[in-house]
Amino acid sequence: MAHETETRTGDELIDEAQDAEEERGGAREERAATLFDIRRIIGGLFLLYGVVLTVMGFGASDEDIARAHGINVNLSVGISLLIIAAFFIAWALLRPLGRELQQAEAEAEDAGDERRFEKGERSSTDRPRVPETR
Repeated sequence: MAHETETRTGDELIDEAQDAEEERGGAREERAATLFDIRRIIGGLFLLYGVVLTVMGFGASDEDIARAHGINVNLSVGISLLIIAAFFIAWALLRPLGRELQQAEAEAEDAGDERRFEKGERSSTDRPRVPETR
């Protein structure tokens, strides 16, 4: 007994995968944008270096501190990097790139209703063209 059903692509598995993607809302682009968000990468690097320098700052010898004129440079820079890392990671989590892309697309659609000028046409804010002289 043959299973006769009409499919869009001719393959049931491909059709099921496409249906599942449509049900999820096609959020693949949003997930990819969020995953490779440069703010997360930079925040992670600041976090890594901040932890390393903070640990090294806690273990600094008196000689190291004396060479830096009495300032524990590793500790202070490590704490600063941790604060900067917290800023970048919080920024990426509070304003995900996928949401920003959706807002930009919506603004672009709204701007599509504005009047566009043709090639030879000028807007009222353009300066008048001055003919070239040689």
